[in-house]
Amino acid sequence: MATNNPIDDDDATRAVFAALAEAIVPLELGQSQRDRLRLRIMERIAVAPPPSGTETFRSRDDGWLTSSEFIEMKMLRVDEEKGTQELLIRFLPGVEVPAHSHLKEEQMIIIEGECFIGEHPLRAGDVHIAPAGSWHPAITSNTGTLLLLRCEYPIPAQSV
Repeated sequence: MATNNPIDDDDATRAVFAALAEAIVPLELGQSQRDRLRLRIMERIAVAPPPSGTETFRSRDDGWLTSSEFIEMKMLRVDEEKGTQELLIRFLPGVEVPAHSHLKEEQMIIIEGECFIGEHPLRAGDVHIAPAGSWHPAITSNTGTLLLLRCEYPIPAQSV
């Protein structure tokens, strides 16, 4: 039911908004105004630093490397003294990592997706530990997966 109130009339409302939009003139900002605006924005999105003695690695930060057609890696930390490293690894669908051995314990935490070690399935939230001296079959993923890997550094593992 139509009313005499123009606010209730969709055509009238659209006409008012169209007229307002046409009347808006963009404001030209000088360099100092742009710099101040950028600084205010950066202050609002700034994140407090991590607690003293700790480190935080942001997943959105640069640093992802493509090691093959099916594998992307981001180095998080290397401890040369202990001979260990932590990496984020993204296996793209179709990956196959050859069977290999471990000289030190390897810990793999599946964050997203799924993969298989041989026929053994691993899904998001699963933790897989390969003790020092162990061998395991090829790692594959049809869907892709993101995992956190703590392993030896450098990686001297031997393929089968």
